[in-house]
Amino acid sequence: MATKEEIVAGIGEVRQRLRRLEPQIVANLDKPLLTGTWTVRDALCHIAADTNAVARWRSRLEGQSPGRPPGMSGEEHNQQQIDARKARPVEDVLREIQEGLDEDARAVEEMEEALLRRQMQSFRGETIASSDMLRFYTAGHNQMHLDDIDAAISMAASSRGE
Repeated sequence: MATKEEIVAGIGEVRQRLRRLEPQIVANLDKPLLTGTWTVRDALCHIAADTNAVARWRSRLEGQSPGRPPGMSGEEHNQQQIDARKARPVEDVLREIQEGLDEDARAVEEMEEALLRRQMQSFRGETIASSDMLRFYTAGHNQMHLDDIDAAISMAASSRGE
């Protein structure tokens, strides 16, 4: 079971990594990720769409939301969220992410411990500690997409001989 401190630390690691990668992200927005059809900008927009993760997690934990509108595929949902942000200046998208991470960290710090001890269904249908799902929502998911962005940026740099 993840603790509040571990969850907040994970959010901080995402925040720091994003700040460290920011110059390379801005310089490589149109570079394709190594897998799939997204660009660096698309992945960044997806991360922004998934900020305010604590509210989504809490809604899912309380059985109010399965995560996306009924009948909508994950790919369709993700694309709508990306499309809603894609034309915005990258600085605005980065600010949305940072503000969302800040809000998530505050929400976790103020959260009742009992919520973290509850059980919930993972995306694979397994029963897990809700704190572990929250850690994934707030940090793990973002780190996976930052891995994708970092790999695309590294590939672009190596192809330029940097």
